[in-house]
Amino acid sequence: MLKVLLKVIGSLIFGALVGFIGVILHNAFAPVGIFLALITTLVAINFAGHLFGSRSFKVIAAVAWLLVALRAGTYGQSEEILIISNLNGNLFLLGGLLIVVVAALRKV
Repeated sequence: MLKVLLKVIGSLIFGALVGFIGVILHNAFAPVGIFLALITTLVAINFAGHLFGSRSFKVIAAVAWLLVALRAGTYGQSEEILIISNLNGNLFLLGGLLIVVVAALRKV
């Protein structure tokens, strides 16, 4: 029981970390930053399944990624926003969501 709980917590932290890295990368390095963010997301969600040993942990990591990406795309208390509504931001949110869903539902 404790091993499963630790794997759940680990996959949550892993997915949130990958989401944070994607948020930082998607507007950095203008021509290739979005591709780096999306490829990192794809590889990391697939790696989560191999690291934790089950598809369900890939889904947990994908949900954590989604929560970080959605929070970064909404305004904070000081009206700051990390994913702005430009081409890269829209590609990151929509393309990342598609990549995360496909990667999480594939077999390990």
